Amino acid sequence: MLRRADGRPLDADGRGAAPTTLAAGTVGNVLAIARRELGAYFDSSLAYVIVPIYVVLVGGFALWFDDLFATGVVSMRGVFFWSALFLVVLVPAVTMRLFAEEYRTGSIELLATLPVREEELVLGKYLAAVGLISVGVLSTLAYPVTIAILGVPASDADVPFLVRLVNEGTLDLGAVACGYLGLLLLGAAIAGVGTGVSALTQSQIVAFLGALVVSLFPFVVGMFLDRVPLALQPLAQFMSLEHHFDNLARGVLDTRDLVFYASFAAIGLHTAVYALERRRWA
Repeated sequence: MLRRADGRPLDADGRGAAPTTLAAGTVGNVLAIARRELGAYFDSSLAYVIVPIYVVLVGGFALWFDDLFATGVVSMRGVFFWSALFLVVLVPAVTMRLFAEEYRTGSIELLATLPVREEELVLGKYLAAVGLISVGVLSTLAYPVTIAILGVPASDADVPFLVRLVNEGTLDLGAVACGYLGLLLLGAAIAGVGTGVSALTQSQIVAFLGALVVSLFPFVVGMFLDRVPLALQPLAQFMSLEHHFDNLARGVLDTRDLVFYASFAAIGLHTAVYALERRRWA
C-alpha cells in the first residue's frame, strides 16, 4: 500500500485519507462525550426529577386552565402552549450544569488535557442535553393519544375502534406532528443558549437564571406583540420564540422557522466554544 511521508495511507488517486479519519474521529469524540453526559443525567436524580415534573405540569395546567373536557374541542393547542412555556423554564435547569459544574469541581482542567477540540466538547454536551429534553417532550405523547381517542364519535357500527380512530377521529395528526417538531426545535434552541451561558460562569444558579432570562424574554415578547410599537412589530415578531413555535403548532411548516431555531441554537453554541477557547488562552 502506498503511504505518505508521515505514514498515512494514500487513496487510489494518491490523496491522503486524513480528512475521513479526522471526520470519523470527530464524530466518535462527540458521541463519546454525549454518552458520558447523558449517562450522568440518568445516574443522578436530575433526569428522574425534570421529566416527571415536566409531564405533570403540562398535563395539570392543560386540564386546569384549558379544560379539555369542558370545552369539548379536540385540539392540542393548549397542551402545546403549556409544553412550550415549561420548556423555557425547565431546559435551563438541564443545561446549567454542563460547564458550570466542570468549572466548580475543577474537572474542566482534566477535559482540557484530552485530545478533543472545544467544538467537540460543546457539541457532545449539547447533544446530551437535547437527548434528555427529547425524552421529556416525547413523554407527553400520551396526551394527543388520549385526546384523539376522546375525539372519536360514538357509533353503533361494528367497526374496529382503531379503524374508526384513523377514519373518524377529529384530531389533526399533521398539526400534532408539526407541533411536536416545534417543541423539539424549541427545546434544542433553548439548550443551545443554556450551553453558552453555562460556559460563561462557574455558578449553576447564575447559569440557570441567565439562560432563563435570555430565553424567556423573546418568548414573552411574542405573547404581547399587540403592545409592541407598530414600527417594531416585524422585528419583535421575527425574534419571538413563541411566534415561530405558534406557526408549527398550527401545522404550518415554514423553513424560516427552522432556520430561526437553528440560528438561535448556533449562537449559543458559538458562545460556548468562544468561552472555552478564551479560557484555554488565559
